[in-house]
Amino acid sequence: MPLRFPRLSRIKILLLGLAVALVCGVVLFDWNWLRHPLESYLIHRSHRDIRIGNLEVDVGSWLEPTVHLRNVYVENAPWADKRPTAVIGEASVTFSLKSVWERRPVVSRLVLIDADIDLERRADGLRNWRLRDPEDRGPGRLKVLRLEPHRTKIRFIRRDIDLVIVAIASPSHTGAKGDTEDADHPTRINFDGRVFGTEFSGDVVTGAQLRFLETGESFPLRGHMSAVDSRLDFDGTVADLLKPSAMNAKVRLAGPSLSRFNAFRRTSLPASHRYEVAAQVRQRGRATDFDNLKGKIGTSDFAGSLRVDLSKARPMLTASLRGGSMAWSDLSSLGDSAGPGTAAHNAKGSAGEAGTPGGKPGQNGAVRDAVQRDRADDMVQGERLAAFDARVSVDVEKLSTTSLPELGPVRGTAQLEDGILVVKPIDVGLAGGHITGSLTVDGRKSPLAAHATMAFREVRLERLLTRLARQPQGAGPLEGSVDMKTTGATVTALLAHSSGTMEASMEGGVISNMLDAKLGLNGGKILRLLIAGDRAIGIRRAVVAFDFEKGIGRSRTILLDTDQTRTEGEGVIDLTDQTLDVLLTPHRKKPGIFALRSSIRIQGPIRQPAFSLEKKAKAKAESADADTR
Repeated sequence: MPLRFPRLSRIKILLLGLAVALVCGVVLFDWNWLRHPLESYLIHRSHRDIRIGNLEVDVGSWLEPTVHLRNVYVENAPWADKRPTAVIGEASVTFSLKSVWERRPVVSRLVLIDADIDLERRADGLRNWRLRDPEDRGPGRLKVLRLEPHRTKIRFIRRDIDLVIVAIASPSHTGAKGDTEDADHPTRINFDGRVFGTEFSGDVVTGAQLRFLETGESFPLRGHMSAVDSRLDFDGTVADLLKPSAMNAKVRLAGPSLSRFNAFRRTSLPASHRYEVAAQVRQRGRATDFDNLKGKIGTSDFAGSLRVDLSKARPMLTASLRGGSMAWSDLSSLGDSAGPGTAAHNAKGSAGEAGTPGGKPGQNGAVRDAVQRDRADDMVQGERLAAFDARVSVDVEKLSTTSLPELGPVRGTAQLEDGILVVKPIDVGLAGGHITGSLTVDGRKSPLAAHATMAFREVRLERLLTRLARQPQGAGPLEGSVDMKTTGATVTALLAHSSGTMEASMEGGVISNMLDAKLGLNGGKILRLLIAGDRAIGIRRAVVAFDFEKGIGRSRTILLDTDQTRTEGEGVIDLTDQTLDVLLTPHRKKPGIFALRSSIRIQGPIRQPAFSLEKKAKAKAESADADTR
């Protein structure tokens, strides 16, 4: 049966014939005839010496033209470095069909052999690689999708960000003894440079061809980069290096502090403790997964998984983190801003200076107060909560602090959606008991609003006091709750607008007989106990309850009822100034010699208040006066 070819119209036949003729013309034409005219044209436009040793053009299977050049020399711009812009042994430039409909040329593949390239861009946008219109400062026109370098050195300078990078491509297999050939990574690239005055360097092995943009093609990459005493290791594949569209690699980052990158990135990262983090990073499109996540900061370790999805209307962060033994000092270091020019940074610098010989006495304390005031006045950026959504769960076995017993386990789930952050449930183990609660922050309001609730049960007082005193002064189970609402744009404002209740109680506990005698101002009993020795006595009931309104807490109940003394009190706590003024009046259940008929006033900063004695009559009069006011 004879073959039948499809019938073509005359127009299609004509177009096909023209295409065939064009291909034949490109293949058969001696392009070196155009070499000298091209040189003259570029020299006239750029006012530089340009030489091309050989010029050829061919057409590939996809009708993409490839320009082959040999022995190319391009003099540098008069304002740039004295070295040439380009000295190239061989170059092959394949233009994509996209160049037909895009207004700037698209190089689908660039091959450089024995090349030395020097590219420089001034701060005003002037570029030394523009030959046809050297004074053009507009946006870039040339787009390179793939690069295949052989024995090539590229130097790139960008003056506006003080960026200098020198990359040298060479065969990864040198043929030396013990150097094994790697078919997947035939090319080695060494690079070093600086940005914003900070130096960096690195060494990677990769495939024969690098993909930069819009290809969707993955290529192998393995190596490291070092900067500011920190190191990034990478081993896997990546698609489109400049704007990654896909990635699958093991990544590890380690360094002495995140703040080391501040000079490198012109940002304000925290002055964290030494850190190390590693993960299997998988990116598809605009979603990135960090699997098998393991990290360490200071002495604290953590593990889990994390996902960042940028494809939604608001970026979505999903994380599940587990911790073994963690230290609060390590975690709090993540909040210590060390950005240049910040007040906290400057104050910390002064603190370091104060510790040196010759520093003024007391300067460290003044600096710490300055840092705390600066943090209290920091703006709370509620609108940032509307920038992304998140769901994060945390499970920590142990959390050690300097002022409290070891916490643990610590569990919580935080959900951020449409500017509202809800942390619920919160479950923290403390001193043999548990603290449970929730936190809601509404970032949609200006200023933001927050609501916190907390309930604690079976928290052992004696285990709390072991960190607060050398010897426990009391024992028993504490029960209580906190319910506070507030609004504000700074930490100070949040404290100043706090309203709600706080209460704690104990029944069935014990207290040191000596401490009870001191609270009761019973001098005779104190002398007797110094001779006979201390012992524990029972606590019938202990209650502390405050009602807060706009940062001022007034006592509803202050009571300590022991087997021998009943102590009642009243007072005020000022959250804005972080001060208190409490008056305790003991009532002894049995008369005693050398007993004072006075009250105890506790007044001053919450952390270090002063204690004084006042006569009961005066104390009652002042209290009645305060109630009248």
